[in-house]
Amino acid sequence: MSDDREQAPATSMLDRIELVLEALDDNGYLTLSQTTRLTGIPSSSAHRLLEKMVSMRWLNRDGSRYELGVRLFELGSRAVRNHWFHRTSLPILQDLHRSTGAVVHLAFLDGADSIYWDKLSGTFGAKVPSRIGARYPVHRSAVGKALLMTLPREVFDQPAFAHLEAGVVGGRKALEAELDRALAEGVTYDRGTAVPELGCIGAPISRGIPKPAAISICGPLDRITNDRRMAEAVQRAAAAIERAARQVNAASRTT
Repeated sequence: MSDDREQAPATSMLDRIELVLEALDDNGYLTLSQTTRLTGIPSSSAHRLLEKMVSMRWLNRDGSRYELGVRLFELGSRAVRNHWFHRTSLPILQDLHRSTGAVVHLAFLDGADSIYWDKLSGTFGAKVPSRIGARYPVHRSAVGKALLMTLPREVFDQPAFAHLEAGVVGGRKALEAELDRALAEGVTYDRGTAVPELGCIGAPISRGIPKPAAISICGPLDRITNDRRMAEAVQRAAAAIERAARQVNAASRTT
């Protein structure tokens, strides 16, 4: 009983911290009044929480505005760079970047969104509207559609995937037909959806890791999507990451 009583306040505090961070993610910065309005946390409690997060360097206060702090950037960077799957994938992603000259993405599935885990940019990177840690609707990019390839179709009936038809000419039926073609070819395409003249090719990494992941390359539309060698390079890289991840998992089970 005593353990339960001790844990209850911590759980409540974590819930409130999550609300604050989600509001910051949506708005970029918060004042105290905005925090209260957006999270529902009473003003006095919100002020104490915000100031505590400042003291921990989770937030930075600039006058009356609160922004994400340096400690979260440090932890986020470590989370990206130190995860075993990222360390396993990075040399293969770097080889893909060198061999194609394209922007390379690594992403994973979170609900019905793709989260960009890494981005190898090069000179073309500024033209590709993606950033590490960003969330993007899973059906709106090549890397996202590669993630969809790993899922059974009945998952699309869940409420979280209700937005799948948004912005898709022909709706869900057209999207499923596109995924059927992708399953046959082994890759997905984006031809100017996010940015005109931008082409992307994605491939899934569906085995040997804790949750579905995928990679993609992006570059000038004609060069990327009209050259079969580009698609083959993405497929080879995805297969190499799968093999490497399985080897890491197998080694960890024997130690």
